[in-house]
Amino acid sequence: MTLNKISVFLVDDHAMVREGLAALLADDADIEIVGQCGDGLRVVDEVLALQPSVVVLDINLPGLNGLDICRDLTRKAKHCAVLMLTMYEDEQFVARALEHGASGYLLKDAAAEQLSEAVRAVSRGELYLGPGISRGALQRIGREEGDPYKHLTTRERQVLQLIAEGLTNRQIAEKLDVAIKTIDTHRSRLMRKLSIHDQTTLVKYALRKGIVTLH
Repeated sequence: MTLNKISVFLVDDHAMVREGLAALLADDADIEIVGQCGDGLRVVDEVLALQPSVVVLDINLPGLNGLDICRDLTRKAKHCAVLMLTMYEDEQFVARALEHGASGYLLKDAAAEQLSEAVRAVSRGELYLGPGISRGALQRIGREEGDPYKHLTTRERQVLQLIAEGLTNRQIAEKLDVAIKTIDTHRSRLMRKLSIHDQTTLVKYALRKGIVTLH
């Protein structure tokens, strides 16, 4: 890593998008791409290993969504700032990202130069909200204090998302490298915490919450 450059780690589930973002930032002499990832289950470990200054993070990711990754990163990788770069402009997503410690929120349809501007801003410790982001999202922060989802552990959030993505308990156990019985336990606990008693309702909950999307 070059001295005095802003080191950036890119997270998006599409390789073409990551390469496009890397190309956009390549012209900035003060910014350096140090890594990229498309698997939500691997992001935190890779960021901890590389210790970038800024993580540019999408919301829609397999395994674990960007909002929950942001929550984990800001707890475990205090050295880096998180810039959400996503297509979701709904106030609930913005508010949840900021609650989870994101330093910036930028829409994917923003002008190319705004990405560099946002990266620099969050690397300086500033809050960056890009064009099109409603400031009303700031008033939503803290409104969902009673949300039972907040009481789920990271592992329970992973299991919930993987169930909603259509994986069986055996497939989830293989992906997370744990015993099937362990997945059964996590599944029972998260459903009890959410007061959900069947898989169909659980999937509907994940869709409504934005944990997974139909596309």
